[in-house]
Amino acid sequence: MQLTVTAEPSIANLVGWDELVIGDGIELPSHDLFLSAKVLHVFEVFGNKVPQHLIVRANGSLLGGLATYRLDEHVTDQLMWLDVAFPGTDVLPARLVGGPYESRTGVLTLPSLDEEARIRVVSRLFAEAEEIARRNGERLVVCGCVDGSDTLLRNVLRDRSYLELPGPDHFVLVTPPGGLDGYIDSLPGRHRMNVRRELRQLREGGIAITVEPLTPDLITTVAPLIVNLQNKYGIEANCDLIAARLGLLRKALKQSMYGVVARVGDRVVGFGELIVYRGNGWTRHAGFDYEAQGTLPVYFGVAFYGMMDFAAEHGLRVLDYAFMAEEAKRSRGCQARTTVRVLKAV
Repeated sequence: MQLTVTAEPSIANLVGWDELVIGDGIELPSHDLFLSAKVLHVFEVFGNKVPQHLIVRANGSLLGGLATYRLDEHVTDQLMWLDVAFPGTDVLPARLVGGPYESRTGVLTLPSLDEEARIRVVSRLFAEAEEIARRNGERLVVCGCVDGSDTLLRNVLRDRSYLELPGPDHFVLVTPPGGLDGYIDSLPGRHRMNVRRELRQLREGGIAITVEPLTPDLITTVAPLIVNLQNKYGIEANCDLIAARLGLLRKALKQSMYGVVARVGDRVVGFGELIVYRGNGWTRHAGFDYEAQGTLPVYFGVAFYGMMDFAAEHGLRVLDYAFMAEEAKRSRGCQARTTVRVLKAV
């Protein structure tokens, strides 16, 4: 099998990208939302990371792909935390590979490839990424968030002299059958009691939670709530930036974007983003009116309880809850997946 590698700056030119999958895809979605062609195109058009999408072919057939980006003093990504690799040193510029640091990064390969062929494809793609980094004077090649169970990728990169660093736990929830009632029944006894108490508090507080399409009007309404949450954790944000970001994702994903919305009467007091893709769901942006919600458990209502009937109705297999809020997510049935950050000096 003679492999050829090309670099394409635009994902729009790559036919067949979404037919490739990341990792084995058994316990997690087989193709991560943030590596889909539509989302990568949003990053390409409206971001500033100067992508190079590497493609492996054999006899004209697409076998694998690797999204790569340049990070430098003009194009940085705080979520990469590159300075922890070599404390006190300047590690930029660098080559970020495997996709943006959102939930799960890695190499996309044709599902029908056997293990030996996948190893060759993965190794060839990283060899090309390293060569690009050398030509561009980039100091590191970094794969931001590799799932701990992706042993094939990790073994290939170890053989290529990459260093592994611990990453944050990545939380997912395998949705039980039966909607909200089935979800409650799936929890341990003490957590079931907490959930029923919180649902009662929400009802008595007049909180109604719905799942509805993410319309432009809804984006405008919830943007201040998202800013509230981000400012609470020291993240600078403004309504225009949030609205633009959600609007771009909505444009790319169209009918796949939903909002989990908590209201008291007509007033929106809580919001969670829900993206449906290939039979799974992703949660990312959230926001709250802290003054209006008071001590009511609106976070849990939006993040978990309000979407369980929707998840059952739409047959969503896995809900991706990303990172952080570890204790809260574990207590509501999420499983923690270990991740590693993999890097190599070039």
